Amino acid sequence: MTEDIPTTESETVSSGERVDGSTLAVGTIATTLVATILVFLFRPALALPILLAFVFVTVVGWMTYQAEVARLLTLVATILTVLTVAFITFFLFMSAFPAFLEHGLGLLLIPEQGGAVRWFFWLDTVLPSDSTYWNPLSGAYSLIPMIWATVVVTIIAGAVAGPLGLFGALFIAEVASDRMRELIKPGVEILAGIPSIVYGFIGFQVLNGFIQTNFLDDGASFLIAGIVVGVMALPTVVSVGEDALSSVPQSMGDGSVAMGATEWQTMKSISIPAAFSGISAAVILGLGRAIGETMAVAAIMASGTQFADPLFDIFDANATLTSLIATQYGSASESTVDVLFVAGVMLFVIVAGMSIVSQYIERRMQRKLKGQQ
Repeated sequence: MTEDIPTTESETVSSGERVDGSTLAVGTIATTLVATILVFLFRPALALPILLAFVFVTVVGWMTYQAEVARLLTLVATILTVLTVAFITFFLFMSAFPAFLEHGLGLLLIPEQGGAVRWFFWLDTVLPSDSTYWNPLSGAYSLIPMIWATVVVTIIAGAVAGPLGLFGALFIAEVASDRMRELIKPGVEILAGIPSIVYGFIGFQVLNGFIQTNFLDDGASFLIAGIVVGVMALPTVVSVGEDALSSVPQSMGDGSVAMGATEWQTMKSISIPAAFSGISAAVILGLGRAIGETMAVAAIMASGTQFADPLFDIFDANATLTSLIATQYGSASESTVDVLFVAGVMLFVIVAGMSIVSQYIERRMQRKLKGQQ
């Protein structure tokens, strides 16, 4: 049996003093932080001195009671992140609420002569060529053409990013040597750091001239925008897809090779099926970026508000939901701004839903690889 080591009175006092000191330090930091936020909200001119006081007490507390202050700062960072997302979501939906009340489902209908509206069924609907879908001066606010343009651009982007991203991930995970992998993967991820307006400018200057010369097209189109956005989505697809393929147990591939399968047969029959959920999540995340892309699309395509004629003409051009917001908000009236917030809500719901689906697919892949159902 071990004997209890007696605690001296001085150690007890020292421990108590440390607890009191850390409590005082954490309380002071929390108080100055709350004061900084309140002053910033109600008296912004006085926020700087309070902020400096918060920084000072935080630095002093960090030097004295690092563990306690670190816990407080991580908690504060988490709370502020959640609150920021909550406030953005609340503001977005509240700003779009007046447009929902005023226009209702008319935002998703096709206007006709005489003020009538109808749903958009592309299979059996002949779209009226003289319909005014978007005219703030006359009060016409239909987001259907912009939704359709977003769908077309996203499909083209997916056709580019999906196959290229899959083969790129396969090469990095299964074919490339360790040295080559260390060079290629960071190089692919650098693509994500290039500003989107640069992609749009290059697409307009390079691809636009090529399309005009070889396809007798008059200008920028869905095809150019889809290709550029697909290239922008490549880093996400390649990176997440490579992580999924690398998560496949090495023993599965070794067993396939031991049975006489070639490297390609192993990738086709073992690696891709085992990592299919993760690859699907990678494509979904890439398409999420394609849907939310703004500046590249705005730089390439004109801000038209009519349907393509015919609908599947990829050489036509029209504003997407994101480019509509980018090109209209500067000179928009109050009612138009409310409708633009509705477009923002649509984008928010779509991208958030795709993120949730991708996370579910990734978790399902992890459970599958661990032998769980």
